[in-house]
Amino acid sequence: MLTSDQNQGADSFFPTGKEARNRQIKKLKQFLIVLAMLALTTLLNIFLEHFIHPSSLVFVYLVAAIAGAIYYGTWASVLSFTAGFLIFDFCFVEPYYSLHISNPQDIYNITVYFIVAALITYLINLVRRQNTFLKDRLDRVSLIEDMSRDFLLLSPVEQGSLDIHPTDSLRSRALGLLGQLALKYTKMIFEVPAVIFFRDEGGTLKLQEKSSVDLEITPMDTEAAVWSLTSGEVSGAGTYTSPETPFYFIPMKSLDDIVGVIGIAYNSKDLFPEQRRLLGTIANMTTMVASMWMNLKVERQQ
Repeated sequence: MLTSDQNQGADSFFPTGKEARNRQIKKLKQFLIVLAMLALTTLLNIFLEHFIHPSSLVFVYLVAAIAGAIYYGTWASVLSFTAGFLIFDFCFVEPYYSLHISNPQDIYNITVYFIVAALITYLINLVRRQNTFLKDRLDRVSLIEDMSRDFLLLSPVEQGSLDIHPTDSLRSRALGLLGQLALKYTKMIFEVPAVIFFRDEGGTLKLQEKSSVDLEITPMDTEAAVWSLTSGEVSGAGTYTSPETPFYFIPMKSLDDIVGVIGIAYNSKDLFPEQRRLLGTIANMTTMVASMWMNLKVERQQ
């Protein structure tokens, strides 16, 4: 039961710097699309001007506002109905080619237009937020399900079914795979260096896995990790204990003991609540499986 998918190329669960740049490019494309919709709506109004009273053409710009709200969000909707009003006032309201409004009917229509546009934008934005919230929750549930399945694959079989005593190499291999699995899911939440330590039979802390072979662990980092092991409290960046180290260390505590420490090169003050919960879930699952292997080894030696 020691096989596990160790794909280190999984996508990050939270946005990275590269993803932020891609989002900016995407925003620019969306802005250009909104402008194109306004241009097409204006051309449509030029055609409809021959069949519909010009004072009612302002409501045609609601189509662009609704489309912007549905596909791109509040900013696109506000831009669409605001720019639509300015184009309408400039091109279709007498006196033409100015922003002056003299006809009471035009003032009434524009007032109704803004009220309807604001209500539509609010309702669509509310639905979008609810959909985003539900999608995020489903993504987190899916992530936790995948984690649970993978960690379960590394759990030792029942002791009574073992015909031979687990060897040190088997135990080391199990803890090694467990460390790789923990770092895999940590990388999906944080695109930062990470390390994991396990307590050895003598009670000392041993570096088990690193997210990169080039990652350097200084004596200061190890000292902070040891403190977390002995005290059972967090330490490192963003805490009161060893804040000078770039790593944030979390002890992996079972009911009876502390089996190790997991650390990420991240300031704990910058963690979102959901990131804290997911990191805690990884630590708890790692603790559960590691504790099984450690207890199995100790009991087999008795």
